[in-house]
Amino acid sequence: MTTRIQRRTLLSGFASAALASCTRGAGSREGITVVSYGAGTYQESHRNAFLTPFTEQTQIATTSAVWNAEYGRLRTMVETGDVGWDVVDVTAAQLARGKRDGILERINPLPETAGFLPGTIDEFGVGNVYWATVLAFDSNASGPKPQSWADFFDIRSFPGARALYDDPRANIEFALLASGVPKAELYPLTDDKVAEAFRRLSRIRDEVRVWWSDGSQPVQLLMTGQVAMSSAWNGRIFASPEAAARLRYPWNGAALELDYWVIPRGSRHASEAAQFISFASNPDRVATQVAAIGYGPANTNTLELLPENVRSSLPTYAQNFNVAFVVDPASWEEREDELRTRWVSWRTTGRP
Repeated sequence: MTTRIQRRTLLSGFASAALASCTRGAGSREGITVVSYGAGTYQESHRNAFLTPFTEQTQIATTSAVWNAEYGRLRTMVETGDVGWDVVDVTAAQLARGKRDGILERINPLPETAGFLPGTIDEFGVGNVYWATVLAFDSNASGPKPQSWADFFDIRSFPGARALYDDPRANIEFALLASGVPKAELYPLTDDKVAEAFRRLSRIRDEVRVWWSDGSQPVQLLMTGQVAMSSAWNGRIFASPEAAARLRYPWNGAALELDYWVIPRGSRHASEAAQFISFASNPDRVATQVAAIGYGPANTNTLELLPENVRSSLPTYAQNFNVAFVVDPASWEEREDELRTRWVSWRTTGRP
């Protein structure tokens, strides 16, 4: 069983380890490229929990790469026949779009389904972890502490610079929550709701000093006092002992999303990729990742391998899950391209 001491030791080892981009074993066969969101702690959690031990067990080399979830990039790669990736970490909405657009391979064989939450395993994608975008602040800073997205959007009662992720996904929902829309009524994302979200976002646009794109940024901004509050990925705070000791975030209104492993159509190593996905779905391996990054496993058998103080920090812990909301993949599958275009326009000109 992973203990808090073991987790801190593991994190210390991550911080000091050289971040080699390719893992090879003696006599390795031709390798696979595994792509995840963003460099840093999350990529390290994949490397240490999955890639390195997979190579040690199978002698199949693994290369770790990152992307920023640009669906068009993945689709273009497949449509042009220039597929350099074998396993990709995607959102639930991107899984749905990939199936619709025919750019994904069936995973054969699929992992054992025991322990997986309903809907987290599909012939084209296998769930890995739920991650959360939360409202974070420095508990040591002076002034009132925000406890909801209504507080975040209230610049009079909660003054100070803000930071937000540079993406419409979840920010649209946060703005609606701040406008008083109950979480149960966030979806579907109708035109009226989207218009209200952009109006609400426009009220704080000048207070948002940083539009971040890498998960390490909000932690650094908060720890150095450059902003008073920020959206953040909960795992980036969890993974840093210093940040975890100072930064706080209410689970109220947190946006939860499930990542899936998929194989792009045209992968030259689809068999090895499926083998990797099965390996990475083993509860023991997922427990190693979760203990490092603090995201909620899709395979609930993993929870039995974690101590209570880790379980209670996860997005899928009952008390946290019940006050958060799950981003609706159907709404974003339908409107993601349109809303990204409008987001870029709004960020550039102030008009969505």
